Amino acid sequence: MTTTSFSWSAVAPAWDRHRAHIEQTKAPATTALLEALRLTPGERLLELGAGTGELAVQLAAAVAPGQVIASDVAPAMVALLESTLRHTANATAEQLDACALALPDASVDVVVFRMGLMLMDEPSAALREIRRVLRPGGRLGLVVWAGPEHNPWMVAVGMSAMMHGLVSGGPPTGPGGPFSLSDADGLRGLVAAAGFRDVDVAPVETPSHFVDEAEHFDTVSSLAGPLGVALATASADALAAVRATTAEIVRQYKTEKGLVLPGRALVCTAIANH
Repeated sequence: MTTTSFSWSAVAPAWDRHRAHIEQTKAPATTALLEALRLTPGERLLELGAGTGELAVQLAAAVAPGQVIASDVAPAMVALLESTLRHTANATAEQLDACALALPDASVDVVVFRMGLMLMDEPSAALREIRRVLRPGGRLGLVVWAGPEHNPWMVAVGMSAMMHGLVSGGPPTGPGGPFSLSDADGLRGLVAAAGFRDVDVAPVETPSHFVDEAEHFDTVSSLAGPLGVALATASADALAAVRATTAEIVRQYKTEKGLVLPGRALVCTAIANH
């Protein structure tokens, strides 16, 4: 395995519970991605890191009667995919490692990887595998998070946990962290080096909506992977302190409709070289 050591199966139940919020947050980036890819009926599409399968349903509708292979490396996420796609005739769920895809060369027309490539310790290896399975002229669509300064909805909880000594090391900008591919020029170069042309990277605003500070904390902490583990093992007093500090940080984003926290993603599309 070349992903980070954290097992995303551990948070699959939380992703299932919060799937509607996840899709709401990612909706602007998803719309931009689909517009850029211009999917057509009959295409064969591979989705990596497909999570709950909500996007896979949209992809399957766009390429029908073509085929969608919706995949994830975490077994519990694959189980979610199977459940979500049980009534989608032209989509299948598979457990695949993005760095070692069990697919033939040049066997798919489109690869979609939404909010997963940045969690790879070796994204360049995953991109080379993606290029291998794409036919020449096939399309790649990626979505990653922009920098922590653009995503206070996600950063606030981690910042608070750091202030109270539950985590250390600063924002997760290193390999395998959610902000590891947040530099647009760096992402563009990484994709081009893997054998792609016409690489485009565009920022998309992705605000997150929450009823109040409590819903924000509970949602982010349950979805946040390694950070969630640190919070789950904290004492009651420490957890209460982190919760209170997070509430102070995000209070500036309170509106008449609840909390609306800024977010930003990068949408990247490219064409596989011949």
